[in-house]
Amino acid sequence: MYRHGKKAFLSLTLVLSMLLAACVNSSEQQEDNTATPKADITIKDDFGHNVTYSAKSSRILAPYMEDALVTLGITPIAKYSAGGTVQQHLEPWLKELPIIDLTSGISPEAVVELDPDLVLISSHFLPVDKYDTIAKAAPTYLIDGGNTDWRAVLNKLATLLDKTDVAEAKMIDYDKEIATARDQLKNVSGDQTVAIVWPSEKEFYLVGSQFLSGKLIYGELGLIPHPLATTTSDNFVALSLEKVAELDADELFIITPEGQTEKQVRELLQGIPLWAELPAVKNKKVYHVESGHWINSAYLSNLSVVDDVKKALLDQ
Repeated sequence: MYRHGKKAFLSLTLVLSMLLAACVNSSEQQEDNTATPKADITIKDDFGHNVTYSAKSSRILAPYMEDALVTLGITPIAKYSAGGTVQQHLEPWLKELPIIDLTSGISPEAVVELDPDLVLISSHFLPVDKYDTIAKAAPTYLIDGGNTDWRAVLNKLATLLDKTDVAEAKMIDYDKEIATARDQLKNVSGDQTVAIVWPSEKEFYLVGSQFLSGKLIYGELGLIPHPLATTTSDNFVALSLEKVAELDADELFIITPEGQTEKQVRELLQGIPLWAELPAVKNKKVYHVESGHWINSAYLSNLSVVDDVKKALLDQ
């Protein structure tokens, strides 16, 4: 009798224990399912503004910073345009997006219409004294336009958007790409000089060795800048049309300015005295490239420049 009672007691205890465990698990699952969403984040931007935004922000507006977003695997809600010209190197990812024209800066009306969760924008397009006009429309993080270090900008956005692991992996891939291209180019470029030219009707501008694509191809890829590209500290060197004859670089990369076509640029150049006498022109070493990635500095734009350079100097 005692043995039977003891067995019944143990069985009952076991059943109660199992029921208790099931209740605990159910309670834990319910807590997980009703967990409080990630709280809003408050952070200071590059100019000390307090910016509060949701950790789950998905509608990001970052005109002229779309390169960094795409690199991080994020699709913005609109894409930069200036005079109808978009960044062609990003079109494989952004072709279907509406444009936001920044020819005259960013407007509150455009931001309201796009209804972003978060705006990321350079002070180049939004002066500090105009910050409130956009911040009233949406949480706005103002980035110092004087910062030309694309790695720092990518890391900043990665931190804001919880993508630091992606940024780290991309940096590793980038360094490998650059190292490979540098080795390939040093075998063909030798002591040949290169110039990057932004043409206009009144004067030329040369991209210097410490400026955007110049910093990339002269610094990272190891190509030799023409002496005229290193004569000024601002690294966007003005060259009057009267001095075009001095531009005797072995290779010329001609940037098509925003709002113009390559055909228009070719016609402009053909009308300049002495243009046809330049060594690069005579030797058919003139390469026309897009402004969207050559007057830029970011992960994908840089790799697009590398592709242009390799196509010009290796595929001959």
